[in-house]
Amino acid sequence: MFYSNARPFILWAAMGVALPHAVAAEIDGEDLEPQAVTGETKVDFATDVQPIFREHCFECHAGEVEEGGLNLGIRSKVMKGGDSGNAFEPGNSNASLLVRLIDGDDERPMPPEGNVRLPKQQVQTISDWIDQGATWPDGADVIDARMDRAERHWAYQRLAEVQPPARHDDDAISKTAIDLFIADKLRANGLSLSPMSSAGPLVRRLYFNVIGLPPNPKEIASFAHSFESDPDSAVDNLVDALLESHHYGERWARHWLDVARFAESDGQESDRDRPHAWRFRDFVIKAFNDDMAYDEFVRWQIAGDEYEPDNDWAVSATGFLAAGPSMKLEEKFLERERLFNRYNELDDIVSTVGTGLLGLTTGCARCHDHKYDMFSSREYYQLLRVFHSGDRVNAKLPSGQDGFFFQDFDATPRTTWLFRRSDFYDREIEVDFGLPVILSRNLSADEYWSKAKQAVPNAISTLQRRAFADWITDTQHGGGEVLARVFVNRVWQHHFGEGLVRTPSDFGVRGEPPTHPELLEFLTHDFVQHGWRIKRLHKLILSSAVWQQGGLTHRPSSNRGREVDPQNRLLWMMPPRRLEAEAMRDAMLAVSGTLNLEAGGPGFKPYIPPEANLARNIQGGDYPKNAKDDATTRRRSIYMFHKRLVPYPLFQAFDRPDLMTSCARRQNTTVAPQAIAILNDKFVRAVAGDFATRLIESNSSDDRKLVAEAFELSFGRPPNETELNTSADFICTQTESRKARSEDSARYEAVTDFCHTLFGLNEFIYVD
Repeated sequence: MFYSNARPFILWAAMGVALPHAVAAEIDGEDLEPQAVTGETKVDFATDVQPIFREHCFECHAGEVEEGGLNLGIRSKVMKGGDSGNAFEPGNSNASLLVRLIDGDDERPMPPEGNVRLPKQQVQTISDWIDQGATWPDGADVIDARMDRAERHWAYQRLAEVQPPARHDDDAISKTAIDLFIADKLRANGLSLSPMSSAGPLVRRLYFNVIGLPPNPKEIASFAHSFESDPDSAVDNLVDALLESHHYGERWARHWLDVARFAESDGQESDRDRPHAWRFRDFVIKAFNDDMAYDEFVRWQIAGDEYEPDNDWAVSATGFLAAGPSMKLEEKFLERERLFNRYNELDDIVSTVGTGLLGLTTGCARCHDHKYDMFSSREYYQLLRVFHSGDRVNAKLPSGQDGFFFQDFDATPRTTWLFRRSDFYDREIEVDFGLPVILSRNLSADEYWSKAKQAVPNAISTLQRRAFADWITDTQHGGGEVLARVFVNRVWQHHFGEGLVRTPSDFGVRGEPPTHPELLEFLTHDFVQHGWRIKRLHKLILSSAVWQQGGLTHRPSSNRGREVDPQNRLLWMMPPRRLEAEAMRDAMLAVSGTLNLEAGGPGFKPYIPPEANLARNIQGGDYPKNAKDDATTRRRSIYMFHKRLVPYPLFQAFDRPDLMTSCARRQNTTVAPQAIAILNDKFVRAVAGDFATRLIESNSSDDRKLVAEAFELSFGRPPNETELNTSADFICTQTESRKARSEDSARYEAVTDFCHTLFGLNEFIYVD
């Protein structure tokens, strides 16, 4: 099979991305219907037939997987056939079982039900190849199907510099190279970017995206004034200022803490508190605020104590490895129970490193070679060996302060076995220090380890973690290219709601391919070339027209975008974004004027109704039943003590994860209990009362002025006439109603009711 115009596919083919003809048509805007290879045209096995086998058949019929006894990767096995006999008869496609199966003429259509059916053109190509004698050239066998698939997979290719598409003469919207990639694909589908967002919604979007707090009326007015004369400069200046704010680190650290499955208790049955776990949280905040290079950020979290053992921050960074749930079992427990617990905790570390950093699912390799990705059981246990020689500890930091999230026992590596089928009494195969083959080039694991030992000649730890950290950040010989792609995609996801790859922790062959592969490659290459600087990446994205475009309210009346791309994968508008639970709580505190901006230090425990925990079996570290609501508990939500088995009800309603495992993307539900939570939550009511006090103090008895200020603070805009009149009438009616019930503070309660309703509106909970 061949395409009538192959020009747009060169980069995708080099990156290993499959090119269905519908996708190709999206890119180039041309009629790219695959052309069947007719019987008059010589069919080439390597270029025409094997790619079809590779895409549709190898998953079940190649390498070590030979379902039905059939292997379509090796010529000798193909000719031998499977359990049902010969797969095909060279020279006679009509008599070939393979053709009947893939054409759906058999009771066992292939691929099996639920998989994508082969296009008729591909069936015809295979038929023609058989009719022409089924020539299979030497050297075309695929011995290891997983390696073959992995070597061609887009995520595992060498990082390449990509040139943006040319700007079209009628393109008056694009601002950056990012826009050129997006606009090129939109144009191919008859779409375009939405008009730029107006100043009010845009400044609100910038504040929430970068620092997680709403702008106040003065900040909005200042931006609007600058925006009116020079929109680009206004945005650039504000982005720079927000990125330099210490609130930026508090906002973006929250995203990383989800990946790191950070909490301040053990989880499991005891759920004991971790009184010093907050030091890892503070390290993450500081790292973002200091614009620490991402490769160094990763190295410290894996082996900070082996790079800078005298640095409190570097040692605290290893809390990344220790952040997961755990349970210490006493000697009285059976050995099997203690081993099971120990290896579950190590699996948590291996899985978090795999999915969180490399976008590589590793858990299934604990029992068997990964069925789809090139990751074997041996590699799983080699990675486990890196962390087997240490554990989480409560210990003194270099400065003498108490610390916690990883430390080797000593300089002697612990023996690590390959547990077949995860049987930890199967101790026949010892594994050495090793690294994933598919991401390694030229340098061996021993070479990385030797370099680590040379750098720290008198180490008190094994230095395996340092060797691994060097490998995972090495873009020339190790996993650095994939590490960078995964992180760049995460940043994009938090700015747009979805990543360019919509499976942010699975960049393997079963994950989704990128919607804009050239753009992901461009951003990743730029990110690495400019020192892995995260703030630079933010500014590239925030300066783009695609990020500054309006949402549905800014679109013309035409609904073509919804027809062509209902999921907005081409980014023809800015999608609406609901605030995460923490940002929503912080916004309530901010508009009420009671947000305590004290940074860092131990987390605070907010009030949680005792009845919320009645059904929970917590054996230790009881949650306080009389936690106060005062200035100490009105800090930003990132400083809230996160106890795994005692979820904060308001956050639980708004999809905060329990973080028993790494969270790549939070759920974003819209369900009735959320409205009920806002209506009945005592904290929300208390903050609504503080908001009411603020409004009454500044507006005395003028309800219309009070309403206007409430809208400015809550939504960043003035109310329209209908909203103004309706809201003022509500306050008046509610005041009279409460007076009738002999309430002494009738107006205060009425304004509180009004503020409470504002907190429950979509415009407060959603950005745009």
